[in-house]
Amino acid sequence: MDRSSTLKVGSQAPDFELPRENETLVTLREMLGAGPVVLLYIPSAWGFVCSIEMTTFRDRYGEFVSAGGQLVAINTQSPKTNAVWSEHLHLPFHMLGDFDGKVSERYGILLGEESYYPNASNRSIFIISKEGVITHIWVAEEPAMEPNYDEVLRKLRETVEGRL
Repeated sequence: MDRSSTLKVGSQAPDFELPRENETLVTLREMLGAGPVVLLYIPSAWGFVCSIEMTTFRDRYGEFVSAGGQLVAINTQSPKTNAVWSEHLHLPFHMLGDFDGKVSERYGILLGEESYYPNASNRSIFIISKEGVITHIWVAEEPAMEPNYDEVLRKLRETVEGRL
């Protein structure tokens, strides 16, 4: 199965409207008003590798904010599930619920029925400039693969500096 995104670096990021943990809606366009966004797609709340990834981003949150970016996690679970998990992990960033998978599908990372986690988002990262352009894409080749956190931070810095 091809796990790569259908979007490419340099593409305009598809806008979306999704609920936060408290069920208020937010759009990508609104978030970009405050600067570049790092979208952290994860397959599942409560998953082992997902928890490791989210707590690593939590622990390094200050570095990403200091670099000029915003972290936002997305999965295909409900806002209530995300609220409980986010509180459990003490996440300082929002978890958005793409419950029907339509946003994940538009980003080309919705896993199919034959996957390890049917109808979930593949573990992936999209860095989006304040102009809405995708400057970096990482998509996991296997479920247990974590991103290179230092590379994501470096790509965010390059995005903020206008080098990507």
